[in-house]
Amino acid sequence: MNRLEPPVNSRQSDLFQQLNNRYFDFARQLPPPLRRLGTLRSTFLGSACNEVFEGVQELNPVLAGTPWLFWETFSSLEDGPYLQIAEAGTMYVLASIVLDHLVDGQAETQEQMALFHQALYLHGISNYRSVFESSSNFWMQFERLAADHLAGLAKELETQLDPQSLSLEDLTTMAHGKVSPIVTTIAALTEASGQPEKLDPIETSLKHIAVASQLLDDIGDWRHDIEVRHITYYLTRLIATNPCGSGILPSVEEAQLKLDTEWTDVKYLEMVMDLLDDSIDAVQEIECPAWIEYVGGYHSLTNEHLTSAIACHLVHTLRSLIETDKLNIYGH
Repeated sequence: MNRLEPPVNSRQSDLFQQLNNRYFDFARQLPPPLRRLGTLRSTFLGSACNEVFEGVQELNPVLAGTPWLFWETFSSLEDGPYLQIAEAGTMYVLASIVLDHLVDGQAETQEQMALFHQALYLHGISNYRSVFESSSNFWMQFERLAADHLAGLAKELETQLDPQSLSLEDLTTMAHGKVSPIVTTIAALTEASGQPEKLDPIETSLKHIAVASQLLDDIGDWRHDIEVRHITYYLTRLIATNPCGSGILPSVEEAQLKLDTEWTDVKYLEMVMDLLDDSIDAVQEIECPAWIEYVGGYHSLTNEHLTSAIACHLVHTLRSLIETDKLNIYGH
């Protein structure tokens, strides 16, 4: 599922279009340099280009479309608070994306991006304040999740300095940090709809897929990560058992040799599958067909990668056996 596509001519579709309109209303009111950032795809999607941002429907559905992925759970909310929370969540999540680009060093105009982050963040918080009084339990959840977000970003900076110290626990901390702004939207929806008991299972589901999707991306990007010297947990699994020294990344050839020998990709793709299963299991008591379909899309993609990886390893093994037999036959 690359885009959120609510049923045509439905309340879902109308509300999502209103959210999109609200984003552009916000962007148009910004000072010129920031207004331009708000209209570029590269601001949120990371690609260095001047293509125009078409709106929140371009984003991964979980970023701006979380209320719609759990439509059956929260559609009882009236349009006003529903949209207010959706707008608050979208702005807050977009601010976290911009901050992530700043931390990763991906932002080309850091000064402008820092200001744009502040504009998004403040607009999101303002919308949350319009829905929840200062005494609301929502703000306790907000502070908890904001702390998780900060911890994840700090851990990412820390691990880039010492790649061999990067553990699975660190990966989990970073992934949970990145998904925390999205969980904040769920915290708002559960509080506003009087269903606080549904926060925990949905948060658990989101956290499982956050780790799974991050690991899946890292498995697919390991060659590029070596080239740009970007440390990931999966990349550290491809470092030789006795590396030359702290902070030394493997060459592509060294990493490929370890991968071929130990089937590292298969091991971690199986881990991704388990995490996705856990994500679905966590929301078994919640009616959320769109979310189940969303997670299922990752499940199917991972299964394709896993099947392909196993096939490649088998071909490589058979080829090596054939070459060994040839050497034995001809006495070399």
